[in-house]
Amino acid sequence: MTIALASALLSTIVLYGFGVPQETQNLNKKTAQIVYHAISEQQGQELYKQEEIAWVGEFFNAFSEQVNHSTVNFTYANADMLKSQSMPYSGDLPTAEDEIVVQESFLDSLGYSNELGQTIQIPFSDGTTHDFKLTGILNVKTGDIGRYTAIISKELTEQQYGNNIVMDYYIGLKNAPNMSEEEATSYANTLAQQLKIPDDNVIVRSTYFNLKDENRGSDMLFYFLIGFITFVGSGIVIYSIFYISVASSIRNYGQLRTIGTTKRQIKKMVYREGKSLAAIAIPIGLVIGNVIGYFLVPAGWYWLTTLCVTVGVGLFAFIIVMISIRTPVKKAAAVSPMEALRYSDYKGTIKESSVLHRKITPASLAKMNLSRQKAKSILTILSLSLGGVLVVLISTILVSYDGVSEARGRDFPVGEFNIKLNANQSFDTAHISLTKLQQENLYNDDFEKAIESIDGATETVRWYYTDAEYSVNGNSGKWIQGFRRDEQQNLEKERIAGTIDYDELIAGNGIVLLQERADLYDIEAALGDTVEVNYETESGQIYTKAYTVMGIVNEYAYSGFPKCFALPEQLMNEATGIDCTGTISVITDTDKFDTVETALNQLIDGNGDLVMDTIAESITYYSRNQQLPFGALLIVAIIVVCFSLINLVNTTITNFLSRRQEIGMLQAIGLSKKQLIKMLYYEGLIYSVFATLVTLILGTGFGFLSVQVVKTINPYFYYSFPWPVVLIYLAILLIVQFILISYTTGSLKKQSLVEQIRAME
Repeated sequence: MTIALASALLSTIVLYGFGVPQETQNLNKKTAQIVYHAISEQQGQELYKQEEIAWVGEFFNAFSEQVNHSTVNFTYANADMLKSQSMPYSGDLPTAEDEIVVQESFLDSLGYSNELGQTIQIPFSDGTTHDFKLTGILNVKTGDIGRYTAIISKELTEQQYGNNIVMDYYIGLKNAPNMSEEEATSYANTLAQQLKIPDDNVIVRSTYFNLKDENRGSDMLFYFLIGFITFVGSGIVIYSIFYISVASSIRNYGQLRTIGTTKRQIKKMVYREGKSLAAIAIPIGLVIGNVIGYFLVPAGWYWLTTLCVTVGVGLFAFIIVMISIRTPVKKAAAVSPMEALRYSDYKGTIKESSVLHRKITPASLAKMNLSRQKAKSILTILSLSLGGVLVVLISTILVSYDGVSEARGRDFPVGEFNIKLNANQSFDTAHISLTKLQQENLYNDDFEKAIESIDGATETVRWYYTDAEYSVNGNSGKWIQGFRRDEQQNLEKERIAGTIDYDELIAGNGIVLLQERADLYDIEAALGDTVEVNYETESGQIYTKAYTVMGIVNEYAYSGFPKCFALPEQLMNEATGIDCTGTISVITDTDKFDTVETALNQLIDGNGDLVMDTIAESITYYSRNQQLPFGALLIVAIIVVCFSLINLVNTTITNFLSRRQEIGMLQAIGLSKKQLIKMLYYEGLIYSVFATLVTLILGTGFGFLSVQVVKTINPYFYYSFPWPVVLIYLAILLIVQFILISYTTGSLKKQSLVEQIRAME
């Protein structure tokens, strides 16, 4: 069972390690290499005629609605588009204007079953209710963070926006795996010229080519390391089991020697026993591991990888078993017939003592018992320690993650609620103009006063940004952040060069480059460069304003997605002639969170131009992303602990069985039952104390180092010691020891002293 479990665990870990990057690669293969943004249907239909194109995904983000205080994105997408985005569905996609495909969780929130063909009523924020025929179920899990997706038909989209709508077309090239990004760009631009698609509407997705060529050796090394540690732990257990098995059969081997069996034959016999067990257990473990590995990452399964992992893990497991039984084999072969007759598993090298009279106590007896078999005792302690160290290490990473800090750092610098204008603020598709919504002045004084009048709402903070387009040094992009005067101190902390003084920027008509985001989008700018920004005025005209780069910062925390440039909100408001507030954060009394949430939902109900996010949803989202991978590793660590406990049980019980005669003699000369229990208790305590010390020292050290490493990837990890986990681990050790003591003492009650003394004769 131990060999099978170890083989299953190792193959599962390695398959998972290969499966995760393979899943990413497989999903990436399905994604588009080229996107033609906002082109006409006539241009889009020409794409289907191109021989180089394998598939075309059609996408249009129609509108968003607040339904039962959750955001529902109504989009049109064809089957190829959904497949490329790994959004499987059952049933049929909608074709008529009154047909729809939604998530099952959304149906649950409305009180409907998942029966296809039924009519569902969806209440919109303007107070109206719309009937849709359910034609399919979208198998996407996002409802638990307050967001849903609904797929509508092209007919309904055209009804809402007219027959001349422009859509996004996602292109999958037939020869994409063999193409470089430069070749794909050349093809995309050439085809765009033929179809008269503007250059600004052509997007070549660098992500596809970066993932295609990405080296994931470091990830695989990590999973192999975890797998190796796991198998070393199980190897110690396997060694212990064979050691115990051989020790208990020494007399049998001695009897075989007396009738002529050679040392070599004894070795072959024990090795054959190990090989037979491995031949049965390893295939069973590999089958179990392959099944678990597949179901953990089904999208990352690849037959050749599975075959190689199966062969590799099988060989590795067999080698570990052979190494584990090497010492027991030597022990079995080395015993002579005369030694075998009087063999005791507890005979070892005994130190001669100069002390003529020594006080015998339960504690001293326990110490002597363990010291007579140092190798076995050390292995047991190491086995317990290995499991404990892994549990402490991974638990440290889990408890050191701060989901609240990540939610604060990424979405909620202040406040617990973000009320946002309902514009689709993606980089590729911005069908709903933020500027148009801002021109409606939805965030007027009356609206702000209504928020502040809510019991529990203590303050509001405005965040400024606009969907204006900018260009600098031949590069262009969209969206600019506006910062308030009181945000200057946050910018100052991240300043790299120049000035970010609010008044100096206004006086010099300056703008600030956010370097980290600019690097990501290949926007090159330096101090003194000119940035031209095209604003849309209230009359619909484009007004161009030139700014000078006067400051460079790394990044700074603000509400909303990251942008490449920031400037004083006063300059932004003056250029547009409107209030460029995009989000209002509401700071609340935490004790009244639910009350404020209800009141804010009532405030924005009926207004589809406003949506609200909560910090609770954000914390849930980020925490779940961290808990899944490290939670899986914690399960691995717990299994290693199980190996360790198996080893402890084996060692304790075998030691006890080997010493029944000795214990009987001690009882015959006056050892009381109470003293016997104390002796066994002290033996278990020594194991537990040493294992705990090693666990705490190494687990704490490795845990601290691991948090520092993870922190370089995600800065929202802050070292914290997992006291609850350590206490639970210690409690389990004590419980196991108590059960073992109860078993051993109970076993002694069933035999008389004479039977115990004669047990080994």
